[in-house]
Amino acid sequence: MSTMTLRNVCKSFGSVEVIRDVSLEVDDGEFVILVGPSGCGKSTLLRMIAGLEDVTSGDLAIDNRRITNVPPKDRDIAMVFQNYALYPHMTVAQNMGYSLKLAGWSRADIDKTVGETAESLGLGPLLGRFPKELSGGQRQRVATGRAIVRNPKVFLFDEPLSNLDAKLRVQMRSEIRDLQKRLGVTSIYVTHDQVEAMTMADRIVVLHDGLIEQVGAPLDLYDRPANLFVATFIGSPSMNLLKGEASAGEIVLKDGGTLPAPAGTPDGPVTVGYRPDAIGIGAEGDRGGLSATVRTYEAMGNETIVFAETGGRELTVVTRDRPSLERGKVMTLVPDTARAHVFGSDGRRLN
Repeated sequence: MSTMTLRNVCKSFGSVEVIRDVSLEVDDGEFVILVGPSGCGKSTLLRMIAGLEDVTSGDLAIDNRRITNVPPKDRDIAMVFQNYALYPHMTVAQNMGYSLKLAGWSRADIDKTVGETAESLGLGPLLGRFPKELSGGQRQRVATGRAIVRNPKVFLFDEPLSNLDAKLRVQMRSEIRDLQKRLGVTSIYVTHDQVEAMTMADRIVVLHDGLIEQVGAPLDLYDRPANLFVATFIGSPSMNLLKGEASAGEIVLKDGGTLPAPAGTPDGPVTVGYRPDAIGIGAEGDRGGLSATVRTYEAMGNETIVFAETGGRELTVVTRDRPSLERGKVMTLVPDTARAHVFGSDGRRLN
């Protein structure tokens, strides 16, 4: 097990700056997930750690050993790719043991290591099969097993679940998380799916335009987003945002309506945010309520998602109740002031 350190790392392609002064400490045995929208630089950062992209400036280190200019094969890092990158002409056993063969291991040691790893991943009966004879989930396990047999200091995962169907992604999220904890290997995982990040990570690193916006435990980012970008990126459905002017304990919304200001809100222009489950459906005339028109809704069984419009702004509400709904119906929405998130004109969190 090892620590991974990034110090003021930058990456440019010509005049285009893709990674800008990123610094990060990954603790021994920690599972860190890099998340962000397409083009934010997360996969480039992972490839720099792997040695597949050069570092323009800054330093990388494993256990305080500088690896910035060390060839990929000498970094003691194993990577699981998005497309699995299995050799189609090799069996499962041959794919998993190929790196050990290149390293000069004996046949007996390779067979023993591959066999033990395959059993731990439920691949024992499949060792003689070829990749074309496997399901997507089985191929993903083989790719993971190929990384495990090397016993690396750091695991890297580049969106390994993106090619799987929704049900299998849920299953594999749990399997990868359990495997990482069982092995105790320091791991860095890239995804654009914030649900994967929330359910798997010890800590999440939110990237945007090559910069780190916030680092923290999943619920810390959900409960106390540092800025508007993190607030809207973390959480599904996304946080509702309303712009207004705070004064004398109230927020007068630009699109119409008035809301109570959360305690400690300074006077001036603000953006107030509410998670969809922090907005209730009230009775007409409720204090602090907003009149809204139902645009559409999704009855999921365990919850109902309501998409409503008020003052030209769409609000999303998630309720465990089963309200009587129809498109075009006017209803009163009552945000929970105690669960409000307030951001200043610069987009940074105030409360």
